[in-house]
Amino acid sequence: MSDADTAQDGPAGLLDAHVHVWRPSALPYPWLRSVPTLARDFAPADLDDAGGAIREWVFVEADADLDAALDEVAWVSSLDWPGLRAIVAHADLTSPQLAEHLATLSRFPLVRGVRHSLQDAPPDVLASRAFARGLRTVGEAGLTFDACVRSPQLEALAEATAQAPGTPIVLDHLGKPPVGPGPDSGEGRRWHRAVVRLSAQRNVSVKLSGLAAEAPSAPALAAHGPAFLRAALELFGPSRAMFGGDWPVSGMPGAGVPVETALAMLREVVPAHDRHDVFGGTARRFYRIANV
Repeated sequence: MSDADTAQDGPAGLLDAHVHVWRPSALPYPWLRSVPTLARDFAPADLDDAGGAIREWVFVEADADLDAALDEVAWVSSLDWPGLRAIVAHADLTSPQLAEHLATLSRFPLVRGVRHSLQDAPPDVLASRAFARGLRTVGEAGLTFDACVRSPQLEALAEATAQAPGTPIVLDHLGKPPVGPGPDSGEGRRWHRAVVRLSAQRNVSVKLSGLAAEAPSAPALAAHGPAFLRAALELFGPSRAMFGGDWPVSGMPGAGVPVETALAMLREVVPAHDRHDVFGGTARRFYRIANV
C-alpha cells in the first residue's frame, strides 16, 4: 500500500464499517460449529488493520444466540479497543418485544444500529408484516438496520424496505452477489435488477464488503469481484457506499483474502475523489460517528 493511496483515503486513516470479534469460549455461536477454521476467540488484538491503514472500526454482531445479544454488547463495550466507534447489535425484528429490546440496547452509548441476520430465514419472514413493522420500529428508535441477506432474497428485501422509508438501512456485503457465476450470468442479472430497486430507495446504503466469503475461489473473486463492486458503487453512489473488511469471515482460508487485498481491489474501482466517502465518510454519517 503506497503513501499516495493512504493520502487519498484521508488523513485520519480508514474506517472499516464491518468487522467481527467473538468469544465462543464464553458466548454461544451455533453457526461456528460448521466453520471449524473460525471456531475460536477473535479479539481486537487479532484484527487485520491492513498494515496500520485502518484505525477505526464498526463492530457488527456475530450471530450469537439471540438470548446472548445483550451479553455480546456488554462484552464488546468492555473491550480494550480504542478504535471502536460504533456497535451494531443483534435484534429480532419480528419479536413483539422489539421496542423493549431496543430501549435496553440504547443504554450502551456505542450502539448505533441493529442487525437481524436473514440469510437463512424462511421466505415468509421478509414478507411478513411483523418484519416491516420491525424495520419502522428500528427507525423510530433512532437506530439503523444492517440487512444481511442472500442474493435470491433481495426482491423480498426491497418490498420490505419500501415500507420503512424513515429507517436508515444498509445492505451488507452487496447483497451477497453470485461471485462464482459472475455478473453476466442469469443469477448476476437478477442480482443487478434487485439492487437497482434497492438503490432507488434513498434511505438504503450499501457495504462494499464480504465478496471473498461469497467466492468459490480466489480466481473467481479476482475475475468477478471488481465488476460487482463497480455496479454497486454506480447504483448507490459514493455518498451511500462504505467499505467493510468483513474480518475474519472474509479472511478465512480458500477464497478469503487479507483486508489489504480487499482494499486494493476496491481502490481499483473507487475514483480517488470518492474515497473520502467510501473509506470513512459514508459510514461516519450513517452510524453518527463524530470525527476524532
